[in-house]
Amino acid sequence: MEEKLRTTPLYAIHKKLKAKTAGFGGWDMPISYEGVLAEHKTVRESCGIFDVSHMGEIFVSGPDALKFLQFHTVNDVSRLGDGNGQYSALPTPEAGFVDDLIIYRLAENNYLLCVNASNADKDYQWLVDHKAGYNVKLDNQSPQWSQIAIQGPKSLDCLKALLSADDQKKVEALKYTDIVPTNFFGHMGYTARTGYTGEWGYEIYLPNAVAEQAFATLLEKTPAKPIGLGARDTLRLEACYLLYGNDMDETVTPIEAGIGWAVRFEKGDFLGKAKMEAQKAGKIPARKMVAFQLEEQGIPRHGMDIYKGDRKIGVVTSGSFLPTLDFAGGMALIEKDGGQLGETFEIDVRGKRKVAKIVKRPLYSAQVK
Repeated sequence: MEEKLRTTPLYAIHKKLKAKTAGFGGWDMPISYEGVLAEHKTVRESCGIFDVSHMGEIFVSGPDALKFLQFHTVNDVSRLGDGNGQYSALPTPEAGFVDDLIIYRLAENNYLLCVNASNADKDYQWLVDHKAGYNVKLDNQSPQWSQIAIQGPKSLDCLKALLSADDQKKVEALKYTDIVPTNFFGHMGYTARTGYTGEWGYEIYLPNAVAEQAFATLLEKTPAKPIGLGARDTLRLEACYLLYGNDMDETVTPIEAGIGWAVRFEKGDFLGKAKMEAQKAGKIPARKMVAFQLEEQGIPRHGMDIYKGDRKIGVVTSGSFLPTLDFAGGMALIEKDGGQLGETFEIDVRGKRKVAKIVKRPLYSAQVK
């Protein structure tokens, strides 16, 4: 029997807005409302709001919280002060990805992990299975929280419709990846200056009880429009943000995925460190993630093979038509010697070889950090 898809507290609003929905990571989620191209443009030029309540929220606390996270994530958690966040990854002992995530320090020995929707239960179990010897409390509060992403050049003005004057000032002062406690209609939540679109934006964490009210207020009192996961994918791909299950999984390391900047070898020991160090130093084989632009007509998709002459050198991890850039492109995982910036390779697009050029990551940048 097919497993029933879960729904978020905003599902009734999506249906009222006649959203097209489909299964994503075990959830019935809105894919589009008026169309991917129009919604993509809205976020780049104005403000779009996304229901991302399927994402996971895991709280880590206790005397050993920092020590525990230092060993089980790749970034340096000790660099965080109260209200700071950082992009990171949960590595396996073999240096693959359990998941990528954002870690927020809410207070001393108190952290919030925002993890991917399809991985929330898996990530929580992974952490539980590795907590032996640590005085730490793990609390998977994912079912209790809704999350709305407010993204685009006008996102701050739209967000203010939900906030008191005092909270507006706090939110205005947020730096990239910072988080602050926020009052939403009498319920405490959080506002983080983060997003998955490459635009200026925020992600708000709020109790389920006020999720509908917040989403409806944004639609009624601001220029914000609802955006589905279809445009979320093209937006994140232009910004070259990784998607778990497409661009990386337990067979790909953070070094190969191109997030070596988030791997802090100097912090001490952590899971998978030896292999990552060896890959970075070139002592053992490693692949590399590159961005590409298709030079011929066609749409590259996840899983398509990449060739250099007769030699298969890699695979497309994410590909699409990219509306802001008006060309087809994406990201690919290729052999280390598979090509440099400006060089070309061929992608097998439905049985036909199409020339693609390796270009600089990200493909699009709004210069918002």
